[in-house]
Amino acid sequence: MKQTKLSQQTIQSLCDEMFNVLPELLTYFEIDFVEYPNRYAFPCPIHGGDNPEGCSIFTDGMTQKGNWACWTRHCEEEVANNLFGFVRGCLAYSRDKNVSMNETASFCLHFLKKGIDELNTESSVRSTRVLDIFNRKIERKDPIISRDEIKSKINIPSEYYLSRGYTEDVLNTFDVGECLAKNQPMSGRTVVPVYDEGYNYVGCVGRSTNDQLKPKWLHSKGFKKTVLYGLNIAKEKILKTKTAILVEGQGDVWRMYESGFTNVVGIFGSSINEDQLILLEQSGALNLVILTDTDDAGNKAYSQIIKKCGRRFNYYRPQISQKDVGEMSIEQIKQELGNQIEGIFHED
Repeated sequence: MKQTKLSQQTIQSLCDEMFNVLPELLTYFEIDFVEYPNRYAFPCPIHGGDNPEGCSIFTDGMTQKGNWACWTRHCEEEVANNLFGFVRGCLAYSRDKNVSMNETASFCLHFLKKGIDELNTESSVRSTRVLDIFNRKIERKDPIISRDEIKSKINIPSEYYLSRGYTEDVLNTFDVGECLAKNQPMSGRTVVPVYDEGYNYVGCVGRSTNDQLKPKWLHSKGFKKTVLYGLNIAKEKILKTKTAILVEGQGDVWRMYESGFTNVVGIFGSSINEDQLILLEQSGALNLVILTDTDDAGNKAYSQIIKKCGRRFNYYRPQISQKDVGEMSIEQIKQELGNQIEGIFHED
């Protein structure tokens, strides 16, 4: 059967769309990845490598963004160094056979649940952002799942995170618990539900509780970083103080909350996107307290965040003695950050 030749426009459109769902794509192929300010790093899935820094997909840069490279065997030379080639290589490895261009395109379209005509139309007419921030709504097409329904599926509080030193109160507040269902993607994991600012469930993050269960971190299908973790809880305090505290991960949010800072939100990593910025503006925040990690990657992340935000906010970066607030005790946070942060608040 003769196969349809794919146009460069179609391939580029697929690359653009797959770039927008990179965490979900890597999770689908069971790739345990680390997010850096300008790339995702992971063992190369094309040749089955075990070096955690052996492969990268670049998320920044005019020429590199969306491209990938295998640093050990240069597997990108066998397929293509764009995301289409990456997917093709992953499929070939997982199926243990060669995969055609059309099979790769079919997988991508099924993954995205789009048709080629729709994809090309979206790519060609992609427009600039709406300027009227407070009229802008981030569309969520999935059916609304109630908080009560989510809580019925997990055992709260999480024994795993209790053993890591988090309090029962904070885990109950953020609905963090162990998955109760068997033979499900989140089975054997502690589950962190993610809600939007209105307490509508938008997805979850699962963390394996033993070394045998891979990958260590698993995002629910369709999960996208279009929300701010904890905004549903922090929004009243943010509005009252005109200040939002920005941290990288969920654990950082919990530790800050335990320490009395309830206007804290997480960005799921070291980079912030436009949807998250819109939510910050809509929250009434005028000041951003940015608590990225204190290493080189964290310093770079801080610079990129304020560059992305532009002149929308006033920025503050308190000094801390540890790499991140998740490694600090409640007393350390109160002592080191209390005066630095509270002086910024302007409560109505």
